[in-house]
Amino acid sequence: MSGQTHAQRRARALDILRVLGGTGTPEVTAQQLEDQNGPLGSFVVDFALGDIWSRNGMSKRDRSLIVISILGALNMTRQLKVHVRGAINHGMTPEEVREVFTHMSGYAGFPRALEAMHTANEVLAEMGHGPKDGKLAPAARLTDAERWKLGAEGLSVITGREIPPVRPADDGRGPVGLGPLGGIAVDFCFGEIWARTQLKRRDRSVLVCSILGALGRTDELKIHVPAALRNGVTRDELEELIVTMAAYAGFPFAVEFRAVLAEHLKKD
Repeated sequence: MSGQTHAQRRARALDILRVLGGTGTPEVTAQQLEDQNGPLGSFVVDFALGDIWSRNGMSKRDRSLIVISILGALNMTRQLKVHVRGAINHGMTPEEVREVFTHMSGYAGFPRALEAMHTANEVLAEMGHGPKDGKLAPAARLTDAERWKLGAEGLSVITGREIPPVRPADDGRGPVGLGPLGGIAVDFCFGEIWARTQLKRRDRSVLVCSILGALGRTDELKIHVPAALRNGVTRDELEELIVTMAAYAGFPFAVEFRAVLAEHLKKD
């Protein structure tokens, strides 16, 4: 897209804004952003929408997945309202949107996950996607043995090494060498969350990498970047995730993520 004029960038931004906001008057919304925010509003329209959202290499649906994951993790609920609507307009289902915030509980904590879910439920209800009878279905009621078995399967994919399907005897270091935290992580993060079918593993890797990147958790990214590639996320898609992160979490966090990806590709 080199050599483009500002008018071309603005036209692409308005196309994105039309679908993202579900409005037939994106020009009005763009003008309001500039009137209220000055140059910042201009950059939201022309850079975030005209440059970032208009890039090839990733579907609009997946870019929405990345953005709502980042905004939820950062507790940016006002912006999240806009992008939950955009996620539905870009092809995510209400079940998938809610599942993003369910998964978030293990990677950004329950308080942020609950705030994001509250915001998402408000928007989804406005769009006619509220739960039947006003109630969402609870999680499956799993035994500890079932949780561990499912968790071992999931963690084996993430780490690339075999985890025993039956909880091993405690040798003082915990079942995976992290003390009591390790067993809890296997049971909950991998046995409960990763094993759910409401999102594909590939999408879960995208959202986890988005959350970890936005929170600056580079040590965890060193685990989840190769896991994402094993789960079907391509290198180009990770590059697009990083570019999107620059606009929604800041360039420093995107640069740190890019360094983790580069280090892994050098080893691979």
